[in-house]
Formats: sequence, C-alpha cells, structure tokens
Amino acid sequence: MQAHGVKTPEAFWKVVIRGSGQDERAIAWIVPNRQEAKRGQLDRYLVTVAEIERVTGEKIPVADYAKHEKPARSWLIPKGCDKG
Repeated sequence: MQAHGVKTPEAFWKVVIRGSGQDERAIAWIVPNRQEAKRGQLDRYLVTVAEIERVTGEKIPVADYAKHEKPARSWLIPKGCDKG
C-alpha cells in the first residue's frame, strides 16, 4: 500500500500471552491497516498464533497447544488497566 509516497503495511499483528505452564493462553489478531478497522471490531480479526506464524514466518514463544486455540472473542481489558 502506498500512502503519500511511503510504503505502509497492509495489516499489523499482535499476540498477547498470559499465564505459564498448563495455564498458558494466547490471543492473536491480524488487523488490516484501513480506516474501517476499529477497536469495536477486534473480534473480526482474531486468528490463531499458528496463523500468525504461518503468515509472518516468525516463531512465537508460546506452548504448542495454545498456538491452535482461537478464543470466540477478544479478552476483556481488566478494570483499571491503562493500556486499552
């Protein structure tokens, strides 16, 4: 994608990992770099960590079982968290 002569990515990805051992969980998104992509639509962009690895070629340090899980919806932001 070209914008003002600067090449910009078509999308960005994010993986969040929480817990450890048997309790390790991960959630991942591939979000298109378009005006229509809004916070309220995050669930549309949910993918598995395995999909992130396939698309990017990166290896994400998360347990194998967690790489194939895709939550039905994005995790809630904990009350008082300023990282939303």
